[in-house]
Amino acid sequence: MLLSDYLESFFAGEVAFFHYFMAALPLILLYMFIRDVTNRRQTIKHNFPVIGRLRYLLESIGPELRQYIVASNREELPFNRSERSWIYASAKKENNYEGFGTDKDIYAPGHVFINPSLFPYKPAPGHPSIVDESFVPCAKIMGEYNRRKRPYRPYSITNISAMSFGSLSRNAVIALNKGALTSGCYHNTGEGGLSPYHAYGADVMFHFGTGYFGVRDIDGNFSMQKMVELTQKNSFVRAIEIKLSQGAKPGKGGILPAKKITKEIAEIRGVGMDKDVLSPATHSAFSNVPELLDFIEDIAENTGLPVGFKAAVGRLEMWQELADLMLKRNTGPDFITIDGGGRRHWRGPSFLCRPRLFAHSFCFSECL
Repeated sequence: MLLSDYLESFFAGEVAFFHYFMAALPLILLYMFIRDVTNRRQTIKHNFPVIGRLRYLLESIGPELRQYIVASNREELPFNRSERSWIYASAKKENNYEGFGTDKDIYAPGHVFINPSLFPYKPAPGHPSIVDESFVPCAKIMGEYNRRKRPYRPYSITNISAMSFGSLSRNAVIALNKGALTSGCYHNTGEGGLSPYHAYGADVMFHFGTGYFGVRDIDGNFSMQKMVELTQKNSFVRAIEIKLSQGAKPGKGGILPAKKITKEIAEIRGVGMDKDVLSPATHSAFSNVPELLDFIEDIAENTGLPVGFKAAVGRLEMWQELADLMLKRNTGPDFITIDGGGRRHWRGPSFLCRPRLFAHSFCFSECL
């Protein structure tokens, strides 16, 4: 068949299809009109038959319209378009430099400037910053003040925070651990327990919450014996973090549905597979600040590792009592992780996710 014959038959078919479509269009519109008029569940469709459907169409593509047309390069959260572009370019080892000029609001409160110097600092030969350009060590040695047997100074001030295996896949945890090893930062396990995928060479901070996953007895309570065994068998565990509260789950414990529990997750966390796993809102090992400090010292004494806790900053009474007891006892947690405060949270019941906490600045000014 010649090309001209093919094109002629193709266009003839297109014309026929268009004629049939135009003939059926009134019937389609009539069907939509009747459906919308008799619709008692959606007011817009009922009051504006047919054309009211455009509202739902625009609503469905709203995120894309805002992302690519409405929003500027610096507006979106948690990462705007400019930040994502830098991440993509860096990951692909492409040019991630910025040229002259910027769309940043450099006069906005909180904008960070790097002040130039007439005589910049010149590192001496063999300086760590020459050997490793990304070297920014932690200034504090965790556990040194309290004379822990195995104090720990993180190689980096930027580290990987708590994200559990189970929430993250096997490959994701492996990638994070290998990346932590390459960059020199530590890898926080999250409260889902210590998995084999955390053992790819990086320093690890073991994290547990009210479920005591990985260090719980048959009744779901904390087991010191299992904690000691875990730290002795895994020398790459360099610190222990107790989760008291979390900005992402205000006022409630975590829920792991039974259908998401695999055999591997059940073995790592020490739970069954036949029912949902509920992390209580409160700890069973302690219930107040003095008991928390005793619990921290007990773990540190048995493991030799630095022990701290993670909490969201909310009511100040606990923090004031903690500071008073630390002064009185001359001991306390080896580190404190702040997780949220004065901001809208990620998930939880709607009534708990409203901005209700004090601003960070006010909390810390009162506590310190």
